[in-house]
Amino acid sequence: MQHTVRAHLMARATAIILLLALGLPGTISSARAAAGATGLAFLKLGVSARGVAMGDAMAGAVRGAASTFYNPAGLGLGTAPSLNSEFLFMHKEWIQDTRTDFLGARFSFGERHALGVSVLTTTVSDIEIRTQPGEAAGTFSSRDLGIGLSYCYTIDTGLRAGLTARYLYEQILVDDAQGLGVDLGVQYDGFLEGLTLGAALANIGSMADFRNDPLKLPALIRAGAAYRTDVPDLQGAVVLAADVEDIFAESQPRVGLGAECSFRGIFLLRAGYQLGSEARGLSLGGGVQYGVFGVDYGFSRLSNDLGNGHTITVRVEF
Repeated sequence: MQHTVRAHLMARATAIILLLALGLPGTISSARAAAGATGLAFLKLGVSARGVAMGDAMAGAVRGAASTFYNPAGLGLGTAPSLNSEFLFMHKEWIQDTRTDFLGARFSFGERHALGVSVLTTTVSDIEIRTQPGEAAGTFSSRDLGIGLSYCYTIDTGLRAGLTARYLYEQILVDDAQGLGVDLGVQYDGFLEGLTLGAALANIGSMADFRNDPLKLPALIRAGAAYRTDVPDLQGAVVLAADVEDIFAESQPRVGLGAECSFRGIFLLRAGYQLGSEARGLSLGGGVQYGVFGVDYGFSRLSNDLGNGHTITVRVEF
């Protein structure tokens, strides 16, 4: 009887993950054909130093408050299994004075329910105003905002499903637009001990026109796996992760690869690489976890002489 139930659960999990991973091919083809140019590029960037350092291969690896961005199904697991709540703050210095901040929180209720809230903002300052050759007429800033509410339900042992609804706002000079985006995600870790499969559809929704021009969300699908194994000699563990991410409006999917090694449950080293990305390649990082406090750093070497990206995350669990 237990074998039959487990087989049924595995079949159901496989069906759900494959449905998202394949992305409903007909729907995606239509979405890709209609995608056109997209805005709100900040929705394509990672929100945790751990994720950035691991090539954003987070569909299966993410857990805790960062799940509100990468895959809401990860809310079902905390970064520390014995703790029920987490606050996470991230600051990122990116291309051309682009600054991104993220504040996320996770709260679990019982064994099956978890809620998440998040605020994501991006600012680009000192953009020059030019109406003719010569000296700039002035400068202005561009701002993006996303406010999200997430929910995760643990369907059964090892199978989790999540949803995020996000209010979106973009302002450039005196023009602005508002909209709503939705993320759907699943994770399953019942196939093999230490292995977690994950998939998410993100940024499905619409925006109001921006100065009479259509503004489309960067709708995407990400799917991948993470494998964790304990290493007694290090008194820690190693995590290997791989994701495929397909942004409908772009012609080439991206592959993210990541690795994490922990020592004594305190010190962490990470590395990652993105294939198919025009801007990103190698990424590195690390962190320190002491009691309920954690600090992480992620470094991204950007291509095409775009400089370097720096991301720092501070976490508190209780």
